[in-house]
Amino acid sequence: MTSHDVVARVRRILGLKSVGHCGTLDPMATGLMILLLGEATKVSPYLLERDKAYVVKAQLGLTTDTLDTTGATLETKPVTVSAAEIGRLALEIQGEFELNVPKYSAVKVQGEKMYDKARRGEDFETPKKIMKFYDVQVLGTGADWVEASIKCSKGSYIRSWVELLGQKTGSGAAMSALRRTVSEPFLLENAMTLEELAEAVQKGETPRALTPLASTLPHWKSARVDGQSLSLIRNGQISKDLKSVLITLFKPGVDYGVKVLSREGQLLALIGLEEGQGFVVRRVFRS
Repeated sequence: MTSHDVVARVRRILGLKSVGHCGTLDPMATGLMILLLGEATKVSPYLLERDKAYVVKAQLGLTTDTLDTTGATLETKPVTVSAAEIGRLALEIQGEFELNVPKYSAVKVQGEKMYDKARRGEDFETPKKIMKFYDVQVLGTGADWVEASIKCSKGSYIRSWVELLGQKTGSGAAMSALRRTVSEPFLLENAMTLEELAEAVQKGETPRALTPLASTLPHWKSARVDGQSLSLIRNGQISKDLKSVLITLFKPGVDYGVKVLSREGQLLALIGLEEGQGFVVRRVFRS
């Protein structure tokens, strides 16, 4: 089931047209996928920036064109390091690395997605980018495999981490399983399956995984308004009183932005600081 299929099914279950998501899952992946309903689709760009966590299993001794076990085999090699050494090497791959973006990815080269070019058998140079991996924990190892949990920054590919592990062991490696467990600030343990969602709706219950819009950006500071400030912010304008609060509240270079809430806690707007412009309203939310 693709990410598009999930969105389409949720639209049918909830009877909503406006349903979006915060980034597609790897075709091989299972686990957490964040869906946004109605006005919540406006926070997508800010959630996409957040870090994610995965549990990955890598098969050593195998190199493929897709960097996973579903691809065409390019090379096989015997694994000459011990299971303990595999685990130790996995723990070394933490920090920032300049790595090649996998050929089978949605990144565009010459205006076209790389996976389309790769599927046609075209030869092209893949771009490099800085990828960050941290909090690596080895969950298990064997003679030719390792399972680990990994946190990573936006735009970091777990396949690239696996490829680097294969280079370190000298035997090559391919991803054999992937499960997303965290898409900050959301956790897999608090999620629902599509079947559970459909059952809750059928019973007339509020889905337990539904998160209030005002809670979706917990790393942003918040300011509460009423009266004229509330009326103005609903129209995308910042009152003098609110601006004074923002000057005190917002720390340039530290804070992402400020959530503007009503006294009752309803999310009204998102405000950021733009160089040369001062405070600007980035999003306004309709009730």
